[in-house]
Amino acid sequence: KDRTDIVRIIYDNVSNYDGFVVHGTDTMAETAAALTYMLPDFRKPIVLTGSQRSMWVSRSDGANNLYTAVQTATKDFGEVVIAFGNYVLRGTRVKKLNEEGYDAFYTPGVEPLGRLIALSEGIKLADHRIKRGKFIPKIFTDFDTRIFNYDPVSGACIDDILIDVAKSDKIQGILLGGFGAGNVPNKLIPFIKTAKENRKLVFVYTKCNIGSADMGIYDVGASALKAGAKSALDMTPEALGQKLMYALGKANSEKLKGKKKLDFIESIIRTSYKGDINVKKERK
Repeated sequence: KDRTDIVRIIYDNVSNYDGFVVHGTDTMAETAAALTYMLPDFRKPIVLTGSQRSMWVSRSDGANNLYTAVQTATKDFGEVVIAFGNYVLRGTRVKKLNEEGYDAFYTPGVEPLGRLIALSEGIKLADHRIKRGKFIPKIFTDFDTRIFNYDPVSGACIDDILIDVAKSDKIQGILLGGFGAGNVPNKLIPFIKTAKENRKLVFVYTKCNIGSADMGIYDVGASALKAGAKSALDMTPEALGQKLMYALGKANSEKLKGKKKLDFIESIIRTSYKGDINVKKERK
């Protein structure tokens, strides 16, 4: 609901402003991804920022971050970004790295879109950013939030609970953390098979900060693919969760059922959008 309120304000004012600034911190990576999918084809800068310390305490980074964010919103960006510390970062690739340091966010596998040289000199822009452009405003906010994320702990045994999750009508899509290159313990294969039998997609992401769910490399990844899991390639779990809720919502709005619905959702997830995927496909 909070994110819907934000995008409604932006959408209703798209012709009034050249850029937009949104303030927050802890779930900023998820919000950046969600806004990207909620406002498809948006080609003005939407800049998220926040602070590690309150604006009202000594040595706060809040004022500088806000200054940088407003400055970023005037620049040649046509995507959702995060301006924080010394960097401007792609919204669909960002992760929070540090709970204490002032450069708290980073984008694995993607260089920053901008670097703060000095407040007096401004922001040096990178060529791989998405630039401003003409667009027809679109909005989509009917996310289907009935998703489940299981990030396995090696040795943990909750098999019965996971089978219940796979069967539950309260869950419509599943995220599954994979070890290394998307490797899944054999004891989770029945969970994946049950999800498939109940027409639920399971997308596997790598638990590593850098890399991809390249599930064709080892048998423990290939077995999960054979059971029905799908690789999320190198999507971050932050972006994957928001994109899955978006894809489920879009499928509902199209009134799709059965295999057509599953194929539609998979197509959305595995199609790179605004740089959320950087690898082409996994190895077989």
